[in-house]
Amino acid sequence: MAYFRSVMNVICSALMFALAGVIVKFVSADMDTLSLVFWRNLFSFICVAMVGIFSGKFSFKSERKGTHALRSLFTFFALLTYFFAVKNTELSTAVLLQQTSPVFVPIIALLVLRKFPDRFVWIGTIVGFIGVALTSGVGTHSLNTGDLAGIISGIMGGAATITIWLMSETESPYRQMLFFSLFTLLFSLVLIPWVWHSFDLSTIPYLMLLGIVTTLAQYFLSVACSYAPTDKIVSWTYLSVVFAAFFGYFGWNEKLTVSMIFGMIMIVIGAQITLKRA
Repeated sequence: MAYFRSVMNVICSALMFALAGVIVKFVSADMDTLSLVFWRNLFSFICVAMVGIFSGKFSFKSERKGTHALRSLFTFFALLTYFFAVKNTELSTAVLLQQTSPVFVPIIALLVLRKFPDRFVWIGTIVGFIGVALTSGVGTHSLNTGDLAGIISGIMGGAATITIWLMSETESPYRQMLFFSLFTLLFSLVLIPWVWHSFDLSTIPYLMLLGIVTTLAQYFLSVACSYAPTDKIVSWTYLSVVFAAFFGYFGWNEKLTVSMIFGMIMIVIGAQITLKRA
């Protein structure tokens, strides 16, 4: 049951992350990447703070502030590079490269936590990644700056996931979201000289929605990590590539081929393999 709850939350996180890509793809035609990150972080903090105030959970008490700050820093850079990738390459490709993060999670876990994931984690992660590559069709074009930004986003996302894992036993999902939104907003303040002039009132609804869905993506991931070991369930985030492929197909006429559908099936199979017990 714990694994089922964890997987359901990861799937919700993947869907929210893909929806964020759709919003960024739509808004980025009229707004630069730095502005997107700044306003996303502002509206995210407002959203989380309001939820905490009305629910009575609003509190900055924590003994893990350093870990919260580190998680936020990794995610801040992941957002910067991910939004840049979405703007400068196909949606499904940008999501693919960002979703290389599950590949880095067992590697970072081994180097930082001295935890060696079992063989099913490695096998499932690799199978899922092959499926992701087929789904995105990344091999059909040469790498550009958007692709490179997506790879960096994947590395930062993997590092952020490890910090979530470290905090999952003592920090509630809401407390993680509160500190995450606070620190990312503070980091964003350095961007003000470059973003203030580019604000357009007509984009407010989209920016608010972007703040909500990205916060929900992080929240569902935090909840998932509280139910099961992160290395066992993180491969399910690959499903965001599947969601993005369909969004790209219906929204921007991006191709959807037989090999991509086969890749989607491999993603699910790989994620299921990681759940097996050694």
